[in-house]
Amino acid sequence: MKEKEREPEKKVEVAGNTIIVELSKKVTFNDLEVEKVELDFGSLTGADICEAETNFRDRFFQPIPDANYSIAYQASVAAKAAKLPYELILKLNHKEFSAVTGAAKGFLLG
Repeated sequence: MKEKEREPEKKVEVAGNTIIVELSKKVTFNDLEVEKVELDFGSLTGADICEAETNFRDRFFQPIPDANYSIAYQASVAAKAAKLPYELILKLNHKEFSAVTGAAKGFLLG
């Protein structure tokens, strides 16, 4: 009889109003070292959303009618929700970047 395989550890969890994405390895940007991304979308203000749009348009200009569908914009909003630099979010590996931007997409498109 085959042994049961262990469940992989959860990489994403919800704690109250915060979505936590555990990183497979530390990500460093400047002097900041991060092991997890804690997304608190409830803490965002209108100014945060406007700054996120400016950050995304300055870095990745995309002539689209609705920025909510842009993965670069979703990353910028996630950075604001996590209170982390946009550049750090852009350094995440594909799976973790997708988890973080997917959470932002859910928030934006609700």
